[in-house]
Amino acid sequence: MAKLAINGGKPCVTKLSRLKWPVTTETDAKHVAEVVRHPKGNWCRLAPGDDEVTNFEKEWADFQDAKYALLINNGTVAIECGLQAVGIQPGDEVIVPAITFIASASGVLMARGLPVFADVDPKTCQIDAKDIEQKITKRTTGIVVVHYGGYPANMTAIKKVAKKHGLFILEDCAHAHGSEWKGRRVGAIGDCGTFSFQGSKSLTAGEGGAIVTNRKDVYDACWAYHTIGRSLGSETYEHEIVGPNLRVSEIQASVLRTQLKKLPGQNKKRNENAAFLRDGLKEVPGVVPLKEDKRVTDRGYYYFVMLMDEETWGVRKDTLRQAFVAEGMHVTSGYNRPVYQTKVFANNQFDATGWPTAGRDAYGPTISYEKTCCPVAEDIALHRQLTLGTHNLLSKQRVNAVLRIFRKLWENRAELQEFEKKQAAKA
Repeated sequence: MAKLAINGGKPCVTKLSRLKWPVTTETDAKHVAEVVRHPKGNWCRLAPGDDEVTNFEKEWADFQDAKYALLINNGTVAIECGLQAVGIQPGDEVIVPAITFIASASGVLMARGLPVFADVDPKTCQIDAKDIEQKITKRTTGIVVVHYGGYPANMTAIKKVAKKHGLFILEDCAHAHGSEWKGRRVGAIGDCGTFSFQGSKSLTAGEGGAIVTNRKDVYDACWAYHTIGRSLGSETYEHEIVGPNLRVSEIQASVLRTQLKKLPGQNKKRNENAAFLRDGLKEVPGVVPLKEDKRVTDRGYYYFVMLMDEETWGVRKDTLRQAFVAEGMHVTSGYNRPVYQTKVFANNQFDATGWPTAGRDAYGPTISYEKTCCPVAEDIALHRQLTLGTHNLLSKQRVNAVLRIFRKLWENRAELQEFEKKQAAKA
């Protein structure tokens, strides 16, 4: 008789508490209502002042150990804006990790640069400083560092490479709200850092983003780009550069301000439950969390990343993931593949405009990703990585459920192996 749910047995998790995100209270609703009803009206911040957007920026800069913060309408355009501010030029090559969300690379294209993919560390899934150096050419001007899953990349080694070759560093911190490297919050360790406040993030207003930096020139350039080319302090119709409108409303900022008050406590709970999960996984052969590093002094989570050994289990990672889900709880494979294997990169060649060259003459240098290969990233994405969403770490019940499912699957791995063989025979 089948014991595994994927094979017709009963799921071992049937009464799981509902995950509601974000966590909202009457305080959130009251603050939004105050902004909506404020006699000044005008929910658009056009210049810094005593307003919700400016006050959140001050609070966020302080939280992330940065001198400056700029609130912006999403994390993807924050990357574009930050790259414009650090001086990217058409056709410049920017090194990007192979494992990340597509925006880390498409943001480079939108800024008219050309992303070049570097491999990742096999134990942390973060961009590998040694491979960054291997990918540098005469056209390389910068690095987009992604703190993937909220685990800080090795900023000490990366800064050393950047300084040696005269490269800028933009930190993509979309996953890393509150993460620290050697006692410093990520974001302003490099030249600038970008954040996302999209609905799944650990700080959210549904949509939104931010840029942080310790460089006044970068902040000023970001300000001008994000508000239709108007420099900070300029008159309303003085437009000095080409720029879009990337501003956010007072209402979004009001949501972020009350949500930010919850973030330290939520991060503390996530870290406590993550430690419990790491400890529990020691009893599960062939599934390990990312390597612990004393230089990671605090951690904001987006993913709790686990690395599976297919040989130990005797089944493919996808089979294990499907069996896990069948037992009653969601687990993913992150973004499923290295970025360069997504269709937009695999099927296109790009030139200095940042746009595909198909059907037209190229402008300047071109780049194709057809032969790109980052072997560690491919192994992790296709054969090893399992990811648990951050909000599960707010619930001890859910963490216990993860361990219960893994134990059941391990104890019945022979059945799982036989199931996989039968599925392969049917294919």
